[in-house]
Amino acid sequence: MTNNALTEITIKNFKCFTDLHLEGFERVNLIGGKNNVGKTAFLEAVELNVSSSKANDLLHTIYQIMRRRQQNIRLIDMELDFITHLDKAVLISSNTNKCSVKYLEEGETPLQNTIFDKFDMDDHEKIESSSIIADPSLEFIVNENHRILPVERIFERRGYISLLSRRENNSLMKTNIISPTTSNEQDIAIFYGALVDLNKESFLNESLQLFDENIISLKQKATEKDIVLKIEIKDRKRPVLLSSLGDGINRFIAILCAIWASQDGFLLIDEIENGIHYTNYPKLWKIIFQASKDANCQLFITTHSKECIQAFNDANISNEGAYFEFYKNLKKNKITAHKRDKQQLDYALSNDRRVRGE
Repeated sequence: MTNNALTEITIKNFKCFTDLHLEGFERVNLIGGKNNVGKTAFLEAVELNVSSSKANDLLHTIYQIMRRRQQNIRLIDMELDFITHLDKAVLISSNTNKCSVKYLEEGETPLQNTIFDKFDMDDHEKIESSSIIADPSLEFIVNENHRILPVERIFERRGYISLLSRRENNSLMKTNIISPTTSNEQDIAIFYGALVDLNKESFLNESLQLFDENIISLKQKATEKDIVLKIEIKDRKRPVLLSSLGDGINRFIAILCAIWASQDGFLLIDEIENGIHYTNYPKLWKIIFQASKDANCQLFITTHSKECIQAFNDANISNEGAYFEFYKNLKKNKITAHKRDKQQLDYALSNDRRVRGE
């Protein structure tokens, strides 16, 4: 792994985490545990940390995470669901980066020399300010870079965050996310475009043939409105729509393309097993370990499946993967986790010991 890879992270006051510290990450990291023990929240914390080189990056990524989480809620009804206690700052610190978010009540005084935004669609003014906060606000800090924004601006319909994202592009590592649901074909097409730029189409096609020997290749067809993905299959005169082959192929292609789209960066996969039959787990993990090495991509992946954990451990021949089990510590009433090396995990799986926090 490169110097930019995560080796440790500390998460405080973020969603279900009051104080979590993990270390010993490898190139491929698998997160297991029961429901509601913070697996998805952990991926979000990693996303915030590795995606943010400036306060604007942190602000934009938090907004995107809230939109993913609260996608069925009207913008004006969204909530700051990532802060556990408003009187305590969120902290996500790693070996490479330090991010924090602080809630400021009306009447509080921000830090000296903090950038305080007064934003209008026709006028964007930045002023150095140590004045009293007029409205409830959030202070975003990445290393030494600060920004304060009134909470109401985050949820307003005037598009502040959208305009902000156009003004400043993410300047840190390439980071991509694959959600638990079926990947949008347009997202896959974007991932595939990155793979084409790297001249890795043959890698994908060879991997698909391992997944299903009847598949020959993935093809793109441009239409007036968008890109349509098709699969060339043996004994078929014409390629068939990717969407006609089921969720398993869709997810398999999304994962493989996203690894190369995240070259020299990070890929986060939530519930990797969704849509993929357990008999294909060994093939999937074998390809993931090799592709992540070739693309120099660090992966953080969650699962509920014991069969998926077993296949991961079997494929982790060179100890380039790490398994972390999340669970709720009833005595301390907080979410915690611990790392199991290959030998410990193999013993637990072989002897039907607790895996996934059961």
